Amino acid sequence: MKTVITDEKDVRFLKLVRELDKGYYRRIGDGLSRYDKYNSFEVPHIVILLIDSGKSVACASYRTLNKDSVEFKRVYVKRNYRRKGIAFKLIKKLEQDAIENGFRHSYIVTGKNNIPAIRLYEKLDYYQIPNIEGFEDDDVVISMKKDF
Repeated sequence: MKTVITDEKDVRFLKLVRELDKGYYRRIGDGLSRYDKYNSFEVPHIVILLIDSGKSVACASYRTLNKDSVEFKRVYVKRNYRRKGIAFKLIKKLEQDAIENGFRHSYIVTGKNNIPAIRLYEKLDYYQIPNIEGFEDDDVVISMKKDF
């Protein structure tokens, strides 16, 4: 297995994102469409992919929020690869990239009932904060932060 750094236009990443969204829509329903604009790729993303035998099996990305901060997004691991620490390792690699590029803080927004994701982010030293801009009155999600 190997990792590849790419961007939000990479078709391998977009395929994984479609799988991620499909799973969310199956679990949450059409109410999820209110996040479509937030999850668009109008702002450039730094993307990491995990490739196994030529196939993309996991991804994570970040986008710049401001000169000091990034937001991690679109963290996904295919079902057969879960519970192996892959998401943890992908985020750590992207955090290192963010640090090397001068960022000092990282944010993540996730569903408040997405307990596996919340546990992962806590293991990565993220802590819950008041919801970030755009989610202030959203009671379905939580925001988390990490200082580098």
